[in-house]
Amino acid sequence: MAKAKTGAFYLTEQVILTATETPVQAQFSLASYIDVASKQGIAIESVDFMFQSVDTAGSYSERLSTIDNTNAEPWTVGVQLTDVQRGVSLVSDADRAMVASGTLFHQGYPTGGVSHESNLYPDNYGPVATEEARLVVNSELFLTGSCSSDFGGSDNLAVTCRIKARIVTLSERDFMAIAITSSAADN
Repeated sequence: MAKAKTGAFYLTEQVILTATETPVQAQFSLASYIDVASKQGIAIESVDFMFQSVDTAGSYSERLSTIDNTNAEPWTVGVQLTDVQRGVSLVSDADRAMVASGTLFHQGYPTGGVSHESNLYPDNYGPVATEEARLVVNSELFLTGSCSSDFGGSDNLAVTCRIKARIVTLSERDFMAIAITSSAADN
């Protein structure tokens, strides 16, 4: 059983999607939170993905309509958070390294409707005390985003990932089980 050493805190990272079918990756460094000698890891309680339009000057907007205001074809953006490096591409939802994933759907012009879904449950794991948190002992998390071939427009798309986590101390048995599972997921 994990015992929380800290209160909840947030980790945030972002990828900027600028071209179709070109995955972009960013890393969350957890090295300062993970300590093998003291069996210390991270308990992820929830993961949120946020989508914003960003122009070439770096100005952000909540209006996604500026990203693609002429393309009649629908497009999608996929984003995933994994605890093992799989290269710069999206992985199968069946991958054991998957921590969370989400998708943004754009209906195309002129409809322009946008919807978002978190398609790996639970992206909201729950508190450490209920033993529902996703425990991680790897030194990095990997955020990968990619958009479909019909993505386009005058602006780019910023995908921000916000993780609610706590530092936890694990029993030796639990730490080893998580470490073995992570290394097995690497194969």
